[in-house]
Amino acid sequence: MNTVIFKWNPAFSSQTMYSYLSEIIRGNYEGKMEGNWSAWEWQSMMPDDRWYMVKVGYGATGIVGCGTLKGRPYRGKDWSGKGREVYYVDMKTEMMLNPDALPILTSQTLTDRIPEFDWDRGHSGAVLPPDVAERLNRLWDAFVDENRELFIEKAELPTQYNDRIFWKRSKK
Repeated sequence: MNTVIFKWNPAFSSQTMYSYLSEIIRGNYEGKMEGNWSAWEWQSMMPDDRWYMVKVGYGATGIVGCGTLKGRPYRGKDWSGKGREVYYVDMKTEMMLNPDALPILTSQTLTDRIPEFDWDRGHSGAVLPPDVAERLNRLWDAFVDENRELFIEKAELPTQYNDRIFWKRSKK
């Protein structure tokens, strides 16, 4: 099984910060997030591979979501309008975090702990080497455990406060 790193810069992505937060508020934390994501190393990706979304650019940067791939990548229209050959993959989302309201596993922490991968630049949809992926998965699990109570507290707010929901556990 692979571990894929998707990178997201809300400043020029088709997924804006507003649309990302809207997905969380509407409760679309399970299923497709905007349907798919572009995949640079698409040839290596398989259904059920693990993925992490790393917010890059301005503001808080680091891992803001995770899940698994729903299928194999497929060719699609270039989201940027530049006419490039682009492949996409559908995603099942397990967790989405608002980087402005909740702790995230920051790019600085990722760089300090896993320096052989560039967490701030590069293509979206990179497949990590197995040893790096294993370290990232352990680091992520420890981060989630450390923040579990806060995440659950936010996720279980009553519906009338759902503008404050920034994390949801996926329904199995």
